[in-house]
Amino acid sequence: MSKVFPAFCITNRRLCRIPFLDQLDRILAKRPAGVILREKDLSLEAYLVLGGEVLARCRAAGVPCWFHSFPEAACRLQPDGLQLPMAVLRSLAPEERWKFQGKLGASCHSLAEVQEAARLGASCCTFSHIYPTQCKPGLPPRGLEQLREVCAHSTLPVYALGGVTPERFPELQAAGAAGAVMMGWWIRETA
Repeated sequence: MSKVFPAFCITNRRLCRIPFLDQLDRILAKRPAGVILREKDLSLEAYLVLGGEVLARCRAAGVPCWFHSFPEAACRLQPDGLQLPMAVLRSLAPEERWKFQGKLGASCHSLAEVQEAARLGASCCTFSHIYPTQCKPGLPPRGLEQLREVCAHSTLPVYALGGVTPERFPELQAAGAAGAVMMGWWIRETA
């Protein structure tokens, strides 16, 4: 497989052993395909502050930055894209979704959600979780077979998420994934 398999970083500042922005600088030095600022436990005000810092660092490094869960912050700060849980995507009016046309992602957990995301104007989606992961203890993974089915029936590029490591890229690519999204690996590899 000669095609480069894009690997995105999705953040979780609580996993960092050093200050989050220092960790981000180490991640950016490894040149991910993009950074998705997931910190959805923050208030809008706190997310705006952190989002401004992260966006500036990503732009300086030439790495695309997508916001997660905060359409208001994305409207104000204009990141490269916006990733939304399905509940948030469903709640947006069509004119709000239109603002992010071509740069709107959805976090999906079934083929039905992937198809709904496409109808709602998403331009890509994550599908999770593929492998066992510490983020979802006790919740069975969806696995490669389900990923293969989703990719085969999706009009959207599907990015594999959950328990993903670079060693698994070939099987994810063979299943039809457009790329990978990783959280823990980026934190461990840049610690």
